[in-house]
Amino acid sequence: MGLICLQGGNEFAPECRDMDALLLDRAGGGTVVLVPLAGAPGREYDTAGANGARHFAALGADDVRVAPDARRDLAGALAAVNDARLLVLPGGSPRRLRDAIAGTPLHDAVHAAASDPGRVVMGSSAGAMVLCRVTVLPRWRGTPETGEGLGVVGDFAVIPHYEGPRAAWERALRAAAPGTDLLGIPECSGVLLDGEAVTAVGAKPATLITGDGDREVLALDVEPER
Repeated sequence: MGLICLQGGNEFAPECRDMDALLLDRAGGGTVVLVPLAGAPGREYDTAGANGARHFAALGADDVRVAPDARRDLAGALAAVNDARLLVLPGGSPRRLRDAIAGTPLHDAVHAAASDPGRVVMGSSAGAMVLCRVTVLPRWRGTPETGEGLGVVGDFAVIPHYEGPRAAWERALRAAAPGTDLLGIPECSGVLLDGEAVTAVGAKPATLITGDGDREVLALDVEPER
C-alpha cells in the first residue's frame, strides 16, 4: 500500500507547505499530477490546477502537471494519472468528483496509485471524502445525503473543515456505514495513512471519532518520519 494523505481543506495555503513537502519527499521528488475534478469544467478546473501547480513548484517539484479534464479527455487524464508519483485530488464538490471518476478507468488508476508503495495519493476536502468508502454528498438544506466513494480508504470516512462536532454529518455517516470510524480534519491539516499507521500532520491535530462515538484528538506529529 502506498502513502495516503487525507486533508481537511484550504489546500495549497502557506500553512500546508511543511505537510506537502513531506508528501513530495515521500514521492521521491517524482511527477506531481493534479486532478481537480471536484471543480466545474473550465475556469474552476483550470484555477485549481494552476494554484496547485504553483504550490508544488514552490516546494521544489521539478515536474508538476495538471491532468487534462477527464470529462473532455479521458485518455489524456488516464495517462497523466498513471505517470503520477504524487497524485493530488483538490477540494470542491464531492459529488462532482465522485461522478467524474467512478465507473471510468480512472477509478482503477487511482486505486493502483494508492496500492503502490512507491507512490503517494493526497486528497483534500472533497478529495479526501471521496477517497473513502462512503462520503457525504452535501446539499443546501435538509439531512446530508451520503453515497459510495471510491473505496480507496475502507476504514474511515472524512469530515473536512473540522472545527468541532458536526452532528448532522456524523449521523448521516453512521447511518450509511455503521461502525465506521470518522476523521474530523481541520483545514491545512491532514492524516497520513501508511499501512496500519495513522498520523496527524499539518497545522492542527485531527479528531478520531470511533464507531462507538468516542472522540480522540490524534497527537500532532510535527516531524513525521520521511
